[in-house]
Amino acid sequence: MQQDKEQQQQAERIEALIEEVAGFADQHVRATVQELIQSMLAMYGEGLTRMLALTRQHEECGAEIIDQFGADDLIGPLLLLHGLHPVDTRTRILRALADLRPSLQAHGGDVELVRIEQGIAYFKMLGSCNDCSASSAHLLRDVEDAVYKVAPEIDDISTAAEEARFSHPVTFMPRRRRKQEATLSAGMGED
Repeated sequence: MQQDKEQQQQAERIEALIEEVAGFADQHVRATVQELIQSMLAMYGEGLTRMLALTRQHEECGAEIIDQFGADDLIGPLLLLHGLHPVDTRTRILRALADLRPSLQAHGGDVELVRIEQGIAYFKMLGSCNDCSASSAHLLRDVEDAVYKVAPEIDDISTAAEEARFSHPVTFMPRRRRKQEATLSAGMGED
């Protein structure tokens, strides 16, 4: 728990720094900071790639360790950021739904992943999820939260019943960092 709290505080500090950098009037400084961040991310990505390659050399034990990396709340998103996550998007979503299913069923509902197409995950809400709009909205929000936690690369979520889409920025950062990341990118992209 203490580690989660520290990670949350660290993420909040990063958010504040990104907002501060996005507010810099000097375009050269913003561009320099952006290049610095991109260079650091590239170096860390190469380091993660090598770490996974070395771990894979240990066959069965290595595969188990890599699975643990992917399941970790901090390491998993870093692997996603660099396109290195060991578990495909569909499998991660199905696992998240399996974890969420008891809660959904306790409310008389359920959810089924229909397909993932062009960055959109399509779901079918089952049970009372179709009968009560308030309950359905709450359960859909729970599904959305579970999906974006394990698959932040998904652009949208759509349900067959409502044909509603909930747009989210494409990012591989945890949700709490998305707004600041977009602000930094937008601020640094101006000339």
